[in-house]
Amino acid sequence: MRHHFLILGLDGLRVDMMTPDLTPNLCRLASQGVWFRQHHAAFPTATRVNVTSLVTGANSGTHGIVNNSMFEPGVAPEQPVDLGKYDMVDAADAYYQGGLLSTPSLGEILAAHGETMVAISAGTTGSNRLMHHKVRTLGGVGFSVQGVAPCYPTSEAEAIFARFGPSPAAGTPDSARIAFVTEAFLEHLFPVHQPRVTILWFSDPDKTYHYCGIGSQESLEAIQAADAQLGRLLDWLQQPAQRDRFNLIVLSDHGHVTVRQQVSVGQALSSIGITAGNGHYSDQGVAIVPSYTGAIHVRQHDPHLVQTIAAWMQEQPWCGSLFTQGKNAIEGLVPGTLARSLVLNEHPRAGDIVYVMRTDEEPNAFGMVGNCFDDSSLPVGGSTHGGLSQHELRNVCVAYGPAFREGYDSTLPSGTIDILPTLLHLLGYNIPRSVEGRVLSEALAQTPAGPVHTPETQTYSTDAPTPAGLYRQHLTLTRVGTTTYLERGWVE
Repeated sequence: MRHHFLILGLDGLRVDMMTPDLTPNLCRLASQGVWFRQHHAAFPTATRVNVTSLVTGANSGTHGIVNNSMFEPGVAPEQPVDLGKYDMVDAADAYYQGGLLSTPSLGEILAAHGETMVAISAGTTGSNRLMHHKVRTLGGVGFSVQGVAPCYPTSEAEAIFARFGPSPAAGTPDSARIAFVTEAFLEHLFPVHQPRVTILWFSDPDKTYHYCGIGSQESLEAIQAADAQLGRLLDWLQQPAQRDRFNLIVLSDHGHVTVRQQVSVGQALSSIGITAGNGHYSDQGVAIVPSYTGAIHVRQHDPHLVQTIAAWMQEQPWCGSLFTQGKNAIEGLVPGTLARSLVLNEHPRAGDIVYVMRTDEEPNAFGMVGNCFDDSSLPVGGSTHGGLSQHELRNVCVAYGPAFREGYDSTLPSGTIDILPTLLHLLGYNIPRSVEGRVLSEALAQTPAGPVHTPETQTYSTDAPTPAGLYRQHLTLTRVGTTTYLERGWVE
């Protein structure tokens, strides 16, 4: 029988908020299918990075989407390239002559086999485009709740809005938009197109976390509303017509931590007489892409300037992990930094300095552990992601359907990068050499023959003396065979 796959994204859901009270349908699904209890996001733990890792099976240093926003003056000469906007994704792909992604993606692979893919999103238009960035040339459907312009083909979007009404207003919770895209999938997009693979992306709880805080009443309502739509999907999937041919993978792309204080890294840098342009080079040849996890680019990679900035950052109370070009497989060129390759973020588009602002393990106002410094417009008490705390790197993943085992708890480490190779294996397609994930054979109803790998966990550390005291950072990762999962990064 021909199998179909639905990948449902619960954007930002923290794994410790997957509970019977908040997510009864997700917990029911986990008990019936496979629950991946040690699932991991890719770094940076940002949506556009992880959506791309989902459809390429690779990490940011391989697929080239090195963060939610990137430095590329050829695309956006006066500001960072915001990949949350579909037109910026299209412009970047044109600038890179079709090479925005350095690896093959799911939509391209399916199209090469004559199959259709549908990407539906209540989130940003850019993330929706990255799910199938070649949709305009290779076919398929990209549907965004945010209007006709970001969609392809536009005729399809016009038909959906004509049938189901105009897009609901955004909200926190964003329940109306989530219900809208679920309805569009169930009543139109799947029946009309019968896609082999569908990615259906919910904007919550991520959006409500950001502005209302993790554990706030609004965030709890957002989780419950998203889970209710999952319940609709489950009811549909378990009908006789769907039960034997549909597989469902439900995942979150990352977790969240609470914003405890805002700090402008660019303004702080000016205190030592170095100006940085926001997404463009300043007169001194320094550019910043600011965020909780941000990047500093230095013209011609000037080693003295990189050293000066990184050493100054190590003194700052808001500075967390720092990564630079590798001196070797572990250490960065600047003393006290780690190599970008160690967090799988080594790519020509990555910053000369990739930084994560400092985190802690204290509870927020609602009792949810994990706080950070941030450099954005988000409110203090809201939340963010992108970094290396365990609350961001550990995410949700449950698989259900005829291709997967029943009632199985998997304690073997797994990650977002494993979804593509697992799908391709189940579809009978070749897995590209660029794929860094593994086939989740332990979860499959028909387990393929192969070696059983024992996870190996290791912590790497480096330090440097500063006028403010010793800067010391650590990174823990786990390897299963040749696949690497990041566990936690922190500083003392």
